[in-house]
Amino acid sequence: MKNHNSRKQNRIFIMLNYLSLISVIIVFYVVKYFQFTIPLIVLEIGLIAMFIITFLRTYIKTGKLKIIHTSSKNLDERERDVVLKALKIAYSIFTIACLLIIYVFAIFKLHPFDVLLAGGLLYLAHTLPAAIIGWNERIIPMDDE
Repeated sequence: MKNHNSRKQNRIFIMLNYLSLISVIIVFYVVKYFQFTIPLIVLEIGLIAMFIITFLRTYIKTGKLKIIHTSSKNLDERERDVVLKALKIAYSIFTIACLLIIYVFAIFKLHPFDVLLAGGLLYLAHTLPAAIIGWNERIIPMDDE
């Protein structure tokens, strides 16, 4: 499978994926804390659909998740360097994002995390290294593709 997408296309889909994830979580909390309305539920369903479509396009179709989850024994030196750099950056970003969320919940005295937020953080931790690679690399450097 070849990835002939430009870096600009990769970046657009990565941003759309994370924006749809954030939007799904925000709308969930708006519905939870304020008011349950049909338009908000329709919006939530649309955002979930956009999230799924952009996930499939950004990570599955391009193979970006595959390189992150490949054993280092099966990667050449360049691929290992790319993955290591992406992991370092991603987990620095993830740590800061988690701390910000914890502080926001503490400052505004919000209830404990919901399953959706925990799932969103798990998704972020799982895909952020692949997003860093997709943001910086035009073609995934896997030999078997």
